[in-house]
Amino acid sequence: MKKRFFVKIVLAVFVFVVFLFNINILYCSEKEPAEKEGWILVWEDEFEGNSIDRTKWRIEDAALVKNNEMQYYSPEEVFLKKGCLVLRSQKRKKENRNYTSGLIETKGKYTQTFGRFEMRAKFPFGQGIWPAFWLMNSMGKWPPEIDIVELLGHEKNKVHMTNHYGSWPQNRMEGEHYEGPDFTESFHSFAIEWEPDEIRWFVDGVKRFFTRKNIPDIPFYIVINTAVGGDWPGFPDNTTKFPQYYTVDYVRVYKRDIKGTRVLTTSADNGRIIYDPEKVRYKKGSTVKLQAIPNIGYKFHCWGGDLKGKKRKVNIVMNNNNNIVAYFKKDPDAPKLLSKNKRVKASSEERSVLEAKNVVDGKKGTRWSSEFSDPQWIYVDLAKPCTVRAVRLIWESAHGKTYDIQVSLNNKDWKTVRSIKEDNIGGSRDIWLKPVKARYIRMYGIKRASRWGYSLLEFEVFGKE
Repeated sequence: MKKRFFVKIVLAVFVFVVFLFNINILYCSEKEPAEKEGWILVWEDEFEGNSIDRTKWRIEDAALVKNNEMQYYSPEEVFLKKGCLVLRSQKRKKENRNYTSGLIETKGKYTQTFGRFEMRAKFPFGQGIWPAFWLMNSMGKWPPEIDIVELLGHEKNKVHMTNHYGSWPQNRMEGEHYEGPDFTESFHSFAIEWEPDEIRWFVDGVKRFFTRKNIPDIPFYIVINTAVGGDWPGFPDNTTKFPQYYTVDYVRVYKRDIKGTRVLTTSADNGRIIYDPEKVRYKKGSTVKLQAIPNIGYKFHCWGGDLKGKKRKVNIVMNNNNNIVAYFKKDPDAPKLLSKNKRVKASSEERSVLEAKNVVDGKKGTRWSSEFSDPQWIYVDLAKPCTVRAVRLIWESAHGKTYDIQVSLNNKDWKTVRSIKEDNIGGSRDIWLKPVKARYIRMYGIKRASRWGYSLLEFEVFGKE
């Protein structure tokens, strides 16, 4: 009797240990080494903290209009747990959508041309569930796009690898799929090695596809998301179980190790770093000028990473590979937001739900979108003359490539105070102005970065009444 009881205890302990082992596997306990022969690790997130690192990631908060998808991307669905990033998808209503899900990206935080991009993750599943790890170009046009891995939730053992190229509407794609194990049961690694003459796709360290055609040569940023519904995966049905979890162990980015050269990577939250000259890599011993630029409402605090100090402008000598962080803190003397809920008018609206007043409601999930032509404009009426110091434009993907910031006291005589011409990546754009007295502030769009109209999530004006 005692022997039988002892055997039961041993079996119970064994089952419990196996259970704990499996739980650890599910929660990223076995991280693979970051070193890769022939490559330099230049950017990574191991998701070991208590919250998302905002110097590295932007968290989406919007009902994006893409591919007939059904989700609202909500920051509530993005969190860290036990050393992993988790993107949760739920069946719940938000902003006229029936589902919520998560999307993070390095847009406005980190871009890179060429290199190795790698992720280790366990995918969600179910009809209508569509997780992806992909690269989007930072020039504001589509294509190009590189999909490192996508999975359709009803095909749990099949992953897709794709290169999108060409020019819309003559856009093209080349890709392949790989059928292997159930990618929703445990963690697997997915990577590309993107070089000037070839892109190679890897699943669990084995090359599964490559192409030497139509290789892009412009900067890209990283996107990780789970879409719900859409033209390709179809829509959830009564077999789809919610909530679903996309669990990511790590994301790592490398540059090719080339003898005699060094690489510089930078990151910042509530500001940005500009450097001169700006190059993909530097000759060993060369000098680079760095400058920390705070966002509106912040001021520079100090440098971190491989650089220490509190001078906003510094020179560094590239004897080593450098990873540098700029830290900013709130500025109590910063100009105040003047534009929230003020009257707005635009030259056109794509449709009624994308009206101009959406840009001053303080919600990044709503937007104004113009008709698809140039020029287009939108202005904010501050109701009385104020001293204007700065403007923040929070662009959706369809942003302005060439535009003027104009001011007026009477809504008739307009003066251009800043002209912007750049291949920016959309997102948040802080524009400082020399102090100017104005009641009306206008974005006058001259040239779009894409075929779509100008699309603004927020138009914020800062100054003193």
